[in-house]
Amino acid sequence: MLQLRNLCVAGAIAASAAVATAGAASPPPFTVFAKAGPARTSGTATLEHVRVARHQSFDRVVFEFSGETPAWSAGYEPKIVQDPSGQIATVAGRAFLHVVFHGTRVDRAATGRPIVRTPRFPMLLQVKEAGDFEGVVSFGVGVRRRTGFRAIHLSSPGRIVLDLAH
Repeated sequence: MLQLRNLCVAGAIAASAAVATAGAASPPPFTVFAKAGPARTSGTATLEHVRVARHQSFDRVVFEFSGETPAWSAGYEPKIVQDPSGQIATVAGRAFLHVVFHGTRVDRAATGRPIVRTPRFPMLLQVKEAGDFEGVVSFGVGVRRRTGFRAIHLSSPGRIVLDLAH
């Protein structure tokens, strides 16, 4: 009887672990609230690529780093201010996400000039570099209208993924 009880307890623990693992694998919900994440590197992060993609129910922006990711934040702002000039950045769209990476530099060998992507997807209209000053790199993400978005951290290589709901 004791063995059967131990087997049932072990089965319940395994089932709980499976549910927790399945829950962790599901992406976060789409919300309009600001999001942020901690640095996952102890040094300066190097941004190597910015990619965009269109999916059936969302548009995606991927910020890829050479190692792990820096501290970051993303949230809606009424306008995108360029750093360090303080001028208003011209970004296509009616709503704007301001994405900021701290402790970061841009790999200019890979990019050559300020980063701009203008896919004109159903929701994502433009991603435009808005600043690269004293270890802070920022972007304006122009969207058709204020919509829910989610942020996902991926490793190997380090990436911050923003998905914009259609």
